[in-house]
Amino acid sequence: MVVIFSVIALAFFIIGELLHNNLLQGLAGVLGGVALSLAITIITSREAVRQQNAKEANLTRKYTYYIPVFTELKQIHDRLEDGKQKKLPYPQGIKGMGNEPSPGSLWGNPLPRPTFTKWVDFKEDPYRSNFTEKACKLFDEVQKSGTEYNKVVSEAKEPVIKILNPIIDKAFREWANRDDYKRWKEETNGVSAWSSDHYHQWHSYIYGYFQRPSDSPPEAQSFVWAFNLLGWIVVNDIDKASDFMQKTYQTSFQTQVTPDTSWFKSMLESVWAELQELSCVKEVHEVTGKLFAKTVQAKDYMQSRLTYIRDMYEGGEPPL
Repeated sequence: MVVIFSVIALAFFIIGELLHNNLLQGLAGVLGGVALSLAITIITSREAVRQQNAKEANLTRKYTYYIPVFTELKQIHDRLEDGKQKKLPYPQGIKGMGNEPSPGSLWGNPLPRPTFTKWVDFKEDPYRSNFTEKACKLFDEVQKSGTEYNKVVSEAKEPVIKILNPIIDKAFREWANRDDYKRWKEETNGVSAWSSDHYHQWHSYIYGYFQRPSDSPPEAQSFVWAFNLLGWIVVNDIDKASDFMQKTYQTSFQTQVTPDTSWFKSMLESVWAELQELSCVKEVHEVTGKLFAKTVQAKDYMQSRLTYIRDMYEGGEPPL
């Protein structure tokens, strides 16, 4: 239609020029104006449609792809930040990263592990096309660092158990030489019968420890890995590690009344410096720092893009 009006206008203008006819020249101007108006209307309409399509596509991307990935990035960031601030232990691993520990081996951990499963789903085509190459690269780097984190944390488990288990065994043997334990053992014959002794359940646990088969797992194993004492060791907070051990014996091992926290702390103090000097523990620190930096970089980039979508398509900052 624009082309037709333009051709007619041009024809009228040329004929009007040849015949010196002002009427035809005036009609040419009117038709040219109509053609220009139609062209502007069409271009404006197409741009409006394009903008509406972009709005719908980007809002769909925001809630279907971007927010799920951002939520997991923030979850990883917050958990590592809590570890840096010594508020929580570092996790034994991150789901969706590769080199993950067996979920069954973490049966005693009260804290859920962070996850990065959404990007694993979205990184392959056709979903990957919903992200820029810059974003894909950032997320791939987070996943790569997380895979390395899972690996070095798992590798730190056995060296820590090897150092810690003899100390626990020694402490238990020293407890078994206490007079109150000997009186309890004589009174109950080592069974779980009722006793008025203040440490009845604790004595019973110690007694059971010495009755275990010789091929039983090390006492430190469940603490270090299943209950994630390793996380507090890597955080390097002996007070929280000691408190954690006491509370785990009280609740999860149902020993009710245990020695106070200082007893557990004295046990850990004898090997704490050695634990911190382990090369595997130092490597966990190094890899955790890299993972944290990559997570911050990816999270901040996503935050800036989510803010752009809000400002561009959702009315900007909220009024309240």
